[in-house]
Amino acid sequence: MTTPNDREFVERFAEVTGGRLPTSYAEGWEQFVGFCEEGYHDVLDEYWFDLSIRDAIERMLNDPRLFGFPQMGWVRERIEAADERFRAVLSEQPMPWGSEGSWWQAHVPAWAGPEFAAELRDTYGIHVEVRES
Repeated sequence: MTTPNDREFVERFAEVTGGRLPTSYAEGWEQFVGFCEEGYHDVLDEYWFDLSIRDAIERMLNDPRLFGFPQMGWVRERIEAADERFRAVLSEQPMPWGSEGSWWQAHVPAWAGPEFAAELRDTYGIHVEVRES
């Protein structure tokens, strides 16, 4: 049995993800986590939109069409490292739906910009530390 080459991997990855490259998921998630580490400074709707990349990542990580590609190792490593960073910034206050959703949706960052913090308070009753940009 031969090992799939990088070209085969990229082609299959693009097929699974609608044309995206492996690095785009890792970089997108890392960038979002960085925004949260600084104190997310956008609005609530944008937060949920930005966070949706993690849903797409989960689908990609569990897609059987990508099983058997050793190149998925580095993708998983980068995602896991960003996941650890994201878990480190999450508030201990659970969202109203608790653990019914995925772990990345069960809590929000413990600190945020003023507008996002106000929307969390007004919408969900969750209080987070306000950090100015």
